[in-house]
Amino acid sequence: MTLPHDAPRFSVVMPLYNKAAHVRAAIESIFAQSFPAFEILVIDNRSTDGGREIVAAMNDDRIKLLDLSTPGPGGYAGRNIGIRAARGDWIAFLDADDLWQPDHLAVFAEGLAADPDVRALATRFDHVFDDRVQPQRLAPELNQAQSIDFEGFLASWLAVRECPMWTGAIAIRRDMLFAAGLFPEGRAVRGGDKDLWLRVLARGTLRYDPRITAIFHRDSDNKVSKSTTTLDVPCLVETARSMLAGATPRETALLRRLVNQEIAHYARYAMKYPGRTAIRLSDLYLPEGASTAALLLAAKLVPASLRQSSYALRNRLLARA
Repeated sequence: MTLPHDAPRFSVVMPLYNKAAHVRAAIESIFAQSFPAFEILVIDNRSTDGGREIVAAMNDDRIKLLDLSTPGPGGYAGRNIGIRAARGDWIAFLDADDLWQPDHLAVFAEGLAADPDVRALATRFDHVFDDRVQPQRLAPELNQAQSIDFEGFLASWLAVRECPMWTGAIAIRRDMLFAAGLFPEGRAVRGGDKDLWLRVLARGTLRYDPRITAIFHRDSDNKVSKSTTTLDVPCLVETARSMLAGATPRETALLRRLVNQEIAHYARYAMKYPGRTAIRLSDLYLPEGASTAALLLAAKLVPASLRQSSYALRNRLLARA
């Protein structure tokens, strides 16, 4: 497919760590795009399961295989390597165990044609579990394609307690990623993606399209999100606080709510681990965070065995609902 000289060039960045069972399908879903990717940068982190060899054997000149020297999961650092090496003007991300529908990049190109001034693009996606498929929760305002500013982004996030942007269903201008500071490698083991989206959207608008064009596999092999945890303050709390000085009154209210919401998420995570969370009550914004304060106190004060059993019971009840 020959593209016009002014067509967007999407560089696809894919970190790889022991995903031999999935990486071929992920890359083939990029090959199948009706609007072709400009290049595919796979950053291998010393995979030991043959995944690197699978990528190396794939016959497509667009694939560039790079290396991350530190062994072990390193998605943020790997993505930053790919961003720095990319030659396209837009960066799209796809993890090695997820998939794109054939129109994924075409929908991005369509959104950019509708609003050339946006700095980020996103579509809806499916959460795919072993036993069910769950579409991304969506604020009612996003049920039609549109461009949203920082305030609209925050409001849509808070409305359903799910960020409108997920790594595998977005593209961001490469220069905007550098302006925002890239992924917070070394500063976070979880939540660094949302921290970056927050910094990006504070600098430019998002074009959101509610068509489902990506698949987020939640139960794939060697899932990094299931092997990492943190009892620390959410990464984006510091970022959100730093934005308050220049925020409008409405943005200030939304940022305060977002901080409390993320702390509530992390307090719930802490309920299932034997260690105690390092999040303090002073990290919350009060009085609006009063209910979160109660949850945080439970995560800090209730004995580990009771916390873990109550967490397991809650999950069983939710599964039956």
